[in-house]
Amino acid sequence: MLLLSISASSAAGQSVGTEIERSDRSSAAETATFLLVPVGARSVGLGGAVSSARGDIEGSLWNPASIAGLEGSALYLMGGEDFAASSRVLGGVLAVGRVRAGLTVLHYDLGTIEARDGSNNPLGEIEPAQTAFVLSAGYPVLDWLDLGASWKLLRLSASCSIACGSLDETSTGSAFDIGAVASLSGNRALRGGLLVRNLGAGIGYADGPADPLPTRLRLGVEADLPALFQSPDAWLEGDLDLLVRVDLQQTLSEFDDFDAHLGAELGWRDLLLIRGGYAASSEGRSGPTLGLGIRYSGLVLDLGYAFNDFARFASGTPLQLSVGYGF
Repeated sequence: MLLLSISASSAAGQSVGTEIERSDRSSAAETATFLLVPVGARSVGLGGAVSSARGDIEGSLWNPASIAGLEGSALYLMGGEDFAASSRVLGGVLAVGRVRAGLTVLHYDLGTIEARDGSNNPLGEIEPAQTAFVLSAGYPVLDWLDLGASWKLLRLSASCSIACGSLDETSTGSAFDIGAVASLSGNRALRGGLLVRNLGAGIGYADGPADPLPTRLRLGVEADLPALFQSPDAWLEGDLDLLVRVDLQQTLSEFDDFDAHLGAELGWRDLLLIRGGYAASSEGRSGPTLGLGIRYSGLVLDLGYAFNDFARFASGTPLQLSVGYGF
């Protein structure tokens, strides 16, 4: 039980301090916090502003309504390093009529963590890992409204084979995402997104009560500035485009935990994309972001970097790489 508690806290980059009672429903008692770790190079480059995206292959992990706007099927691979941990994502979206159905596997590996007892004596090394198997679906219910939902099977594990003896603990649970993306203008130049992430009963350890999941409410807006304020082909005869996004996030278990995310994407001929953003987060991930993207004949290649608190540690670099192919 202790091993999994250390593992869950470390996934979000929180320090392990005084013991938290299991009955505490605050965000400090949450488990499966690896679900909050920034994943996806485009999302990272845009400062984490993700909820109003449409036609984005990274939507399976953020707002499932985003995949409703994909033109067809797609495969994708994502990876990143983050504070001595690594995230790996493999997934795909299948187009069946107007429905977009996705299957994604997210694995978050924390490497090894040194375990100590109450007297600060070393007990051995723990190898924690978290995995989420995500089934998602998106559907355009109206010309201006896309809806989506995801179900996540969560697996939290920790093993120790030194001073701890032979130990392998595993706990499982599930979570749900519900999202919507809506056009707020006739030509989709202005969109809004609404998302509730990680709904569920929580995950219990051994015979103890369940710890709460990191449930978050998100509201976002995306504006295509050339199309919103003037003719879409007015910027270099349509070769240049500029998207601006703003996301606001609230922790549902306590209403004093508020995050803001801002991002912008400058695109040239839908081929080369340059991104920048800023995240103001209560989870140790505040700071500017940069990103670069390439689109060519169905190929998607993105890089994202976050200059947040985690970038100060030599043991980890918050760099993300995403590769996808649409067909």
